[in-house]
Amino acid sequence: CVFPGPAHAQAWKPEKPIEIIAASGPGGSTDKLARTIQRIIQDEKLAPVAVSVVNKPGGNQTLARAYLNQHAGDAHYIDLGNPTLIANQVMGLTPQRYGDFTPIAVLLDEYTVFSVRADSPYKTGAALLKHLAQQPESVSIGITTRGGANHVALALAAKAAGADVKRLKIVSFKSNSESITALLGGHIDLVASSASPAMGHFQQGRTRIVAISSPKRMTGALAQVPTWKEQGVAAVNSNWRALVGPKGLSAAQIAYWEEVAGRMAKSDAWKKELESNFWEHHLLRGQALRDFLEAENKEAKDILGELGIAKSS
Repeated sequence: CVFPGPAHAQAWKPEKPIEIIAASGPGGSTDKLARTIQRIIQDEKLAPVAVSVVNKPGGNQTLARAYLNQHAGDAHYIDLGNPTLIANQVMGLTPQRYGDFTPIAVLLDEYTVFSVRADSPYKTGAALLKHLAQQPESVSIGITTRGGANHVALALAAKAAGADVKRLKIVSFKSNSESITALLGGHIDLVASSASPAMGHFQQGRTRIVAISSPKRMTGALAQVPTWKEQGVAAVNSNWRALVGPKGLSAAQIAYWEEVAGRMAKSDAWKKELESNFWEHHLLRGQALRDFLEAENKEAKDILGELGIAKSS
């Protein structure tokens, strides 16, 4: 008899169709990313089986993750995680911590942009934050999810400038597009959103983007937008996206998906998607991923506590 070597014995590969779980409805941002990943995996032949996208919207992504963990130990089911993987438990929306799943790899960063109308009196982000520090309730601010990445990015900047973040006047909308429409209509004064829905109005001169939450200035159409750091405000925050498996995956299953993530990140198709969607490459796996999530967990507890919406200890 010939016995396989250790590496061969531990190898795993899919044996049935893969489901990528999108915690938004068709057309939503998570759905768009899921279908991008689906297409690249298939086009680049990164998996030997069919790949489909399954939409499970609702509950601030808790429904998608409940569905994911119905398939414990089965690496044919993969969720697209973001900071709600941590924040939902901190806010008491779910008892499940990020460690109750199997985080596999962070794929990208998406940063928050801060838009005002073109005729706004706030010409810079620094001027806006100075006003918020003095009169935090005087500026109405549109976001999509309380406790979400854009809300956190706003709170971090306001806190760094000395504002009482609990007194900020927050208005929640169903989508970034709705909040920007309200901004253009004069119903709110500021929108904290992802870049994609804000860029058209910015490039056509209807809005001004006064800051971005990235650690350094972006390229392309965002090259003229200053970071908070450039304006003297120590506030960096990302709406990262990650591949997350159900609880109980084996080392071989994790290794398989880590390799898929690495090969996808090197593809020209992925690089093109990053550029066109104002996403930034950020591949984290293994111990670096674990360290990152631990730091994110601590920051979420701190800032969501400052906002008065943290429920967990």
